[in-house]
Amino acid sequence: MKKRISFIFCTVFLLSLSSAEIMKSRFKVTESEKEFDVMYYLTDVLKMTKVEKNDDLHVTQAFEIKKDGINAKVLYSLFTDKGGKAETLKMDYSTMVFMCLNNAAGYDVDPRVISMFNDSDVKKEFNADFGCTAFLRNPQSDYAAGYEFMMTEFFYKENQGLVMRSFLFNDFNFLGMDESGRVLASSIWYNNYHTFRFMEKNDKGEFVSK
Repeated sequence: MKKRISFIFCTVFLLSLSSAEIMKSRFKVTESEKEFDVMYYLTDVLKMTKVEKNDDLHVTQAFEIKKDGINAKVLYSLFTDKGGKAETLKMDYSTMVFMCLNNAAGYDVDPRVISMFNDSDVKKEFNADFGCTAFLRNPQSDYAAGYEFMMTEFFYKENQGLVMRSFLFNDFNFLGMDESGRVLASSIWYNNYHTFRFMEKNDKGEFVSK
């Protein structure tokens, strides 16, 4: 997926907020599948695991990856869009991203590490409207306890909500990149990357896969 540097996050670099403040935002922790839902896809090495409670950020679903001696964890947090002004959506989104990132990292994240995905890519690959990603080292939080690297992504879908996904790992070989930074076909990360998708409502108002 292609990435581009976003100017949005440069306007909110001062944010360093607690998990309690997340609850005051446009977004709230998704409590029911009726609010919005996503479809998860398992692979031969991606398995559902127990959601461990932490004091930093609500986790909706957790998975583990084990292959070739490499262990990783994938955490999902879903937040329902409660609605608001269309002209403030991007700022509301940016604020939420910063609150979640800072809590998940356990320190104030430099906005320069955040890159926006191309909208057409996230639509095609995840049925989302837009999104961003950040790669962080040495998280200090309970959320990422025991892991040296954290790759976190956010995907937003209009009238539904926000998905936060974190890949946590200790072995850099998990990414499967060569010296030029190109992801190899054998990459464990890439082969477990397209494993969720936003669902759509049918005529009965039920969420279904698309």
